[in-house]
Amino acid sequence: MSARFYCPDSPREGRQRLPADEAHHLSRVCRLGIGDIVEVFDGQGLATRSEVVAAGHGWVELDILSVLPERRLPSVQLTLATAVPKGERFDWLVEKATELGVDRLIPLMTTRSVVQPGEPKLERMRRSIIEACKQCRRDRLMILEPAMDWARVVQSPLPPQRFLADPDGSALGGWPAIERGQAAILAVGPEGGFTPAERELAIQAGWVATCLNPNTLRIETAGLAGCAALLARSKEPVE
Repeated sequence: MSARFYCPDSPREGRQRLPADEAHHLSRVCRLGIGDIVEVFDGQGLATRSEVVAAGHGWVELDILSVLPERRLPSVQLTLATAVPKGERFDWLVEKATELGVDRLIPLMTTRSVVQPGEPKLERMRRSIIEACKQCRRDRLMILEPAMDWARVVQSPLPPQRFLADPDGSALGGWPAIERGQAAILAVGPEGGFTPAERELAIQAGWVATCLNPNTLRIETAGLAGCAALLARSKEPVE
């Protein structure tokens, strides 16, 4: 299995130069050099099989040998809008959502939210998304949006399938079916849950209240369990 590196401006043919941090990782961490074959992906679906042909301090150049077939995507474009858990739990949530195949993640600000992630933290999380994509061999980066207020999320143009994590909602068997190619969003509230007013705002806007588990789940557990259930409930992957 080839080592993978991220190059956002990667061409489909010819020669490419890795960003400085990726070049350092290739040469200093992975200890690869001229003649080694690696994978390079641009985060937008393009991945290439490439050969290291030149290297120096802080830079590496590769010749593109071939374009690799894009790996299959989940059959649902899934957005997770979630309150932000404390500490490293958010790091873990972002990493695992990337591995699962979540298309987009929106940090959610609600009445009971405790953590308000600033741009420096979100930028660090975007780097962790790149690392997760390298590890799980995903070709498209999960999009991490700026933090958004709950009312703004509810009132924004949204996917037709909208699910609200709610202990009083429908069990799995009562969830609407998700057809191949549809987009969906799952919203997970903070510790203590959504307020009655926030829940009502969503229900009036067409969200479906769904019970993820009879037990009380932490934010990151609820987000990942809900996403996994929705992806598993959808049709076969898109070719």
